[in-house]
Amino acid sequence: MVDTSKQQAFPMPFPHSLSVVIPTYKEEHRLPQTLREILDYLVPRFPKFEVIIVDDNSPDGTPQIVAGFTRQYPQVRLITHPGKIGKGAAVRHGCIDAHCDYVLFMDADHATPIAEVETFFPHLTGQAEGAVVGVRPQETGNSRVRRLISLTCKLLSHLIVFQKSIVDSQCGFKLFTATTAARLFPYARVNGGMIDVELFFLMHKLGVPCHFVPVTWKNKSGSRINFIACAMRDPTDLLRIRLRNLTGLYERPVDSQRQPWNTRT
Repeated sequence: MVDTSKQQAFPMPFPHSLSVVIPTYKEEHRLPQTLREILDYLVPRFPKFEVIIVDDNSPDGTPQIVAGFTRQYPQVRLITHPGKIGKGAAVRHGCIDAHCDYVLFMDADHATPIAEVETFFPHLTGQAEGAVVGVRPQETGNSRVRRLISLTCKLLSHLIVFQKSIVDSQCGFKLFTATTAARLFPYARVNGGMIDVELFFLMHKLGVPCHFVPVTWKNKSGSRINFIACAMRDPTDLLRIRLRNLTGLYERPVDSQRQPWNTRT
């Protein structure tokens, strides 16, 4: 169920540090505005924070844009993949490399405002482990095709992977304690968009407490989703999650030298 309870406001400046992980691929047009907006929010509120941009080998000017921000904000870091691996690999890479008390990953389009994280923190106060995930409102801004794909993904995820009901697995706004991130991401293996489904599977498997919180969400133009590729790849990735569990692969983490960003040249 969605947790709609009112939470006491967190004191400011925030007493904990925050890592913000943003996977990117060909985001030269949207990323400057997103970075300006999130930095305007983070700088006056967090004495310690980092913004980790994990770029999936964009052929456009995305890396150069991030480099420009790093010159003004040392808290901004760029990780560049040696080849196009996938959003899931970018999320995993950034969250494994994060160094703060909390780890938030969000989409480059800033569809959910960074300020929504304020309603997340109270759910994790005093807890070493736990996650808070966003739940989007009805996706009225989406096209019929996107809504159909979203519903199909939700159905297949519940049929193939989930043993518990998940309200919204694909919202790109999720917060983890550092301890939880360290438990989950080294075990994750999905390189594509089904990384969110895999994370819920791992949280259920490891008994990680997870809270669902409604968030503001606005559909942004310029999506890089390849619907045909997703239709072919995503069901296969869901089956692989199930198979990895049956064969015991999730009982051990991925060796750092075998991560795809370290094996490609």
